[in-house]
Amino acid sequence: MNVQSIVLLMAVMAVGSMGAASQAFADHHGGDAMGMQHGDAPVPLAIESNGVNFDHNSTIEITGQVGNIRDGTPVTVIVTGSTGVVTIEQITPSSDGSFSLSVNTASPLMKYDGEYKIKATYGDAGINDVIVVTLEGGLVKQAPSHSGHEEHHEAADLTKQLDYNISGGMVESITATNDDSLLVSIHMAEDDGELTITLSEDIITPFNDGSFFVLVNGEESDDAHQMGDQLMIPFDSTTTDIEIIGTHVVPEFGTIAMIVLAVAIVSIIAVSAKSRLSIMPRI
Repeated sequence: MNVQSIVLLMAVMAVGSMGAASQAFADHHGGDAMGMQHGDAPVPLAIESNGVNFDHNSTIEITGQVGNIRDGTPVTVIVTGSTGVVTIEQITPSSDGSFSLSVNTASPLMKYDGEYKIKATYGDAGINDVIVVTLEGGLVKQAPSHSGHEEHHEAADLTKQLDYNISGGMVESITATNDDSLLVSIHMAEDDGELTITLSEDIITPFNDGSFFVLVNGEESDDAHQMGDQLMIPFDSTTTDIEIIGTHVVPEFGTIAMIVLAVAIVSIIAVSAKSRLSIMPRI
């Protein structure tokens, strides 16, 4: 064997050794979706559950990992199904970036069969991960009749209490649908419309990080953005409902008004009676 052949053989063996060493290092230090990507950098955010299919008497265990911890920043986990938002939780990751959450499928909000989306967001909308689970053995949701607004007829009307501006459509009403969300009913929506609404904490309070969660036609909006207490929500021609979710809504404006009116009437009666007594001639 000549010198050139020996040098070539040694070079091939060296390259092979380097490849094997690199693979061994990657196998030892690399990770899956909950750890490292190709051994280079931590995944920004990843979640997983203890299964894919569940019945309506189970517990979904959600575990996650944040790649880069930001002090004071919680992970927001939102579970949505055919009825809308099932639960929203904000969890502060531990020092190693891990976090966990349990969801009970016996919740009345999860009584229907079908897919439920679990989305975790950290810091901003761009850092997120989504998994989908399926519930079986429960009720089958029927298609809504008419406009689907029947259940909101008795809700408190807050249309005049909120400042808003809309392009590409009209606001029919803004109502407090339950204790944590506002429903904006849109009429005559057009393409490329947008609702800009200023939210007062006297009416709806945000999550701990100051944000709100937005659904457009029951689906999470990835285009909605927030500046302070002002929400800008784009929508298209198919939009009929925009739901804004926070931690608490004060819908008792009608009740409060009735109480104030009752107190005012009682006060007037009391003052009138006292006045009549004071002007009556003494016998």
